[in-house]
Amino acid sequence: MISKEEKINVLNLLLNSKTFSKSTTSNILLKYLIESSIVNKNLNASDISIELFGSQYQHEKSEATVRVNIYHLRKKLKKYFEGEGLNDSIHIEIKRGQYGVSFYKKENTQSRHIQKVKFALAAGIFILLTAGFFTYLKQSKRDPIWHAFFTNGKETTLYLYDIFGYYGPTLFNKIGWHRDYELNSSSDFYNAIEGHPDLLKDYSPGRNVYVNFLSAYSVNDLSKHFSRHKNEFKIHKFHNLSPQQLKEQNSIYLGTLKSDNAFVDFFNLKSKHVKLISSNITPKTKNIEYFDGRNAEYNEGRNIQYKDAQKNIDTIIELKSNGHSHEHVLVAKLNGDNNTVNFLFFSNHGFGGTAAVEYFTNPDSLAIFNKTHLQQSEEFVALFDVNGKERTSMHIKQVLFDDNK
Repeated sequence: MISKEEKINVLNLLLNSKTFSKSTTSNILLKYLIESSIVNKNLNASDISIELFGSQYQHEKSEATVRVNIYHLRKKLKKYFEGEGLNDSIHIEIKRGQYGVSFYKKENTQSRHIQKVKFALAAGIFILLTAGFFTYLKQSKRDPIWHAFFTNGKETTLYLYDIFGYYGPTLFNKIGWHRDYELNSSSDFYNAIEGHPDLLKDYSPGRNVYVNFLSAYSVNDLSKHFSRHKNEFKIHKFHNLSPQQLKEQNSIYLGTLKSDNAFVDFFNLKSKHVKLISSNITPKTKNIEYFDGRNAEYNEGRNIQYKDAQKNIDTIIELKSNGHSHEHVLVAKLNGDNNTVNFLFFSNHGFGGTAAVEYFTNPDSLAIFNKTHLQQSEEFVALFDVNGKERTSMHIKQVLFDDNK
């Protein structure tokens, strides 16, 4: 049995290690989890969020942030115990799907015989590692989508579109944050409530939220994909973006097509055949197509215009979604200025973008897409149709591809 003093010693070793020396957030979270484990406190995301965020606790944002930080903490623990803490007598881990810390004593199974075998195999391992390294490089070069993100020497930033909501009574007479897809700013809120001034005593504009359970899934998928390639990215709110940043770094955008959007402007500048247009504009076209799916009624302000040079026609594709079981997602990988690269996921309700991120970080589907479409070009624009039940069990189907050549 591992004593309380031994557990505290493990905590001090970790906090004073090189791996955790500059990880303020991970240190605070690790200290809280180990101390909770010592007193046998059962933990969940809500408890951790309230303890860490206190009066600043926000249900969706805080709990999603905790899950992301737990994921990064697991990675740091793995790195520590595979490196400087390899020979520690007590190891710890946070199992997937749990928040409690597990302690266990490492068995000392090394012997002189094993050491000799390891030494004798060193040359063979070196050869295998060298072969694996060149295989990795070769495989990376065969991945035209992500290769530049990992090799061009630029930082990568993930931009999440923040979502507007308002505060008011809930079904149980408490104050809560509400989301209405027709209201996307404070001005939208006041315009909608203008004819009902009596509601102002109960309702008020809320703060924009950019972390929700949908974006948390995408962040998790992207984190695992970057980790497989020994790389990482930063996360920022979309509205923190400046045009100059697009010229200095790689960017991933996960968000909507609503209102003014710097990534919409960037897309229209760099995409040669596909353009994002206002749904209020109906250009003269020879062909109009509606990929509107089953029971798809919601159109969020923008459609796409696709010029098919081979067929010599312009196609207007109406981007529709019903907000809960069907959505279009427009995905594009486009090169920027100064050797930067950009990966864009446009979906108005989030679950389409989440499905697309999963598709493009899954090694199997990614390999099929690369082999099918990207033999001649590293850039592309693709439209996908995403269907599911209540934003789950999502099925993604490609309905358009353009190589941007």
